[in-house]
This record gives sequence, C-alpha cells and structure tokens, in this order.
Amino acid sequence: MGKAALMVLLGLSGGITVGSAAAAFLTLLKLVPRITQVTETNEYIKLFEYVMIIGATIFSFIYFSQFSFKVSKYICIPIGLVMGTFLGLFTSALAEVLNVIPVFAKKFKAKNELKYIIAALILGKLAGSLYYWLVFVKEKV
Repeated sequence: MGKAALMVLLGLSGGITVGSAAAAFLTLLKLVPRITQVTETNEYIKLFEYVMIIGATIFSFIYFSQFSFKVSKYICIPIGLVMGTFLGLFTSALAEVLNVIPVFAKKFKAKNELKYIIAALILGKLAGSLYYWLVFVKEKV
C-alpha cells in the first residue's frame, strides 16, 4: 500500500510540475492574447482559454487510456498536415520569440547564410516528422 501511495504522490507531483511549466510557458509567450490580437477576436479570449484547458485535459486522458481512433489513412493525411502545420508554426514562433535564429546567426557569423539555415531547419523538421509518422509509428502498429 505504501508503494502505491508513493507512486500516486510522484505522479501527482510530476503532473503539477509539468502543468505549471506549461502554464508558465504559455503565459510567458502570451499565446492566447496574441492569437486574439492577430485574429481580431478579443471578445472570445475566455473561450480560447477554456478550449485550451479542456483540450489539454481531454487529450491527457486519451493519451493515458487505451482509447484509439479507427480511421482511414486518407483521413489521417489532412489531419497530419493540419497538426504538422500547427506544430511548425508554433515552434517557429517560439524560436522567433526567444531570438534563437538571430543569436545563432550572429554567434557563428552566418548572417548571409540565414536563408539556408532556415531551410535546413524546415527540411530537418519535415524529414523527422515523416520518419516518425511513416516508419516509427507504422512499426509500433
């Protein structure tokens, strides 16, 4: 019984730590206010926040359960494209906010090669995603 209680305590504390870090990350980037500003939907800011909370909660439960979707691979293609686009834009925005690319270019004196660096990052992300979804996931199924 003590071992189970310890595991519950560790899981709960780990979840609180990760959740707090994710909340701090979203707060630091001001993601929701920026989305409402860009889309000119400031009156729906609470809705954006609720959707993010509900989505994170639902998908956490789905991730840790045996739930799975049985969908055609033809339906997975547009879903994967939308998810990949979101992830790519999100990571690009994160890199831009944290000034990763300009600092890298200045540090390595590569300002003239910046377009090649960005293209390499995009192609690397694309290759990694394709490998993961077409090879790695296929082997697990």
